[in-house]
Amino acid sequence: MKKVLMALAFLVVGWTLRSLFEGAWSRAEAGGVGGGGVEKCAAINGDVNASGAVDLADAVTILGNLFLGNPTELVPLCASSGARGLPDTGQRRCFTCEGVSRCDVALPLGSPLFGQDSRVNTGCPNDANRFTNHGNGTVTDNCTGLMWQQGTADVNSDGQSTGEDSLPWCSALIFCRNLGLGGHDDWRMPNVRELESIVDYGRVNQAIDPVFSAVPGRYWSSTSIEVDPKGAWLVDFFTGGPRTCVTESSPVNNGCCDKSCEALVRAVRGGQ
Repeated sequence: MKKVLMALAFLVVGWTLRSLFEGAWSRAEAGGVGGGGVEKCAAINGDVNASGAVDLADAVTILGNLFLGNPTELVPLCASSGARGLPDTGQRRCFTCEGVSRCDVALPLGSPLFGQDSRVNTGCPNDANRFTNHGNGTVTDNCTGLMWQQGTADVNSDGQSTGEDSLPWCSALIFCRNLGLGGHDDWRMPNVRELESIVDYGRVNQAIDPVFSAVPGRYWSSTSIEVDPKGAWLVDFFTGGPRTCVTESSPVNNGCCDKSCEALVRAVRGGQ
């Protein structure tokens, strides 16, 4: 018991030291634990060995750095991490009211086209620093702070993600709840706003950042349709749009959203 208490005390001290000095470490200075020259950063404050979790191994890493000089540098907190509100949509092209792309010509002063999505910088940037790939099947969105399952869920366990990996809504909820991935077991099915947050509206067919392994198609959200709760909202990662429809297996918008119908799944964690 005494050893456990000592280890916990070291962890608290380590967290304190980490918070005091994290501003002095830059991402460029991090060579990874034990060297090797691989640039790393941690999405979670206190995860100084970039394992994806804060545990006793981090306390050992901190003590090794302080007293043995090994590792020579602690992995810093990712510079872009932390929730920063709504993400930008990723759309870069602008269009006339008739749908013609006209970003390459001068627009007259006062044109309403100045107010469209691609001409206004909104939210946190949808750039190369937005997502952190942990290399263990998980990706952290540094804009919202949510951690995502990197690939479309392989629900039939055949070793690949395809359009065949579809489930009814209740089965999808159970799959996400029972998922163990990246050292975490608190996965869940995202609500419709969370699912829409990773749509990239500057892409089509796979309307999502390439850091994700995506199967184009409709994905379940955990959000039921209030007016007809036999159904649930879906997000279509082929076009990037949210979809609802009439239930009782009567498809609208090219797809049934009755909870007995099947759709793809991508789990999420965090956001509390």
